[in-house]
Amino acid sequence: MPLDDDVKSKRSEQKQPLAAGLARSSQKHVEDMISLQREFSSYLQDLNKNWFTHMQSEAALASEFTSKLSETHSIPETANICQEWANRRMELFAEDGKRFFTNTQKIVETGVRTLASGW
Repeated sequence: MPLDDDVKSKRSEQKQPLAAGLARSSQKHVEDMISLQREFSSYLQDLNKNWFTHMQSEAALASEFTSKLSETHSIPETANICQEWANRRMELFAEDGKRFFTNTQKIVETGVRTLASGW
């Protein structure tokens, strides 16, 4: 029986480094995944804030436009206000496009980094 105990002891010693290495590797993957989830969560929060800000800007613009339009007394005044409104809308669209591109780029970079690290 002592021989069996020696063989079991050696096998146990061989398995321990393997198990420890596997545990460390698994822990690193879990930590990386948690970090990735935090990053994505942060990006989604930024997107949410941007969307909310956009909606507030749209509401303020609509309110301002309605007020100005209700105070007009001539067709040229109305045309000027409509032109001003259209210009401001275009500015808002350009700002939204930039934010969308920036946020999408962050998400893609995170995804690429994740794939490059072996996930």
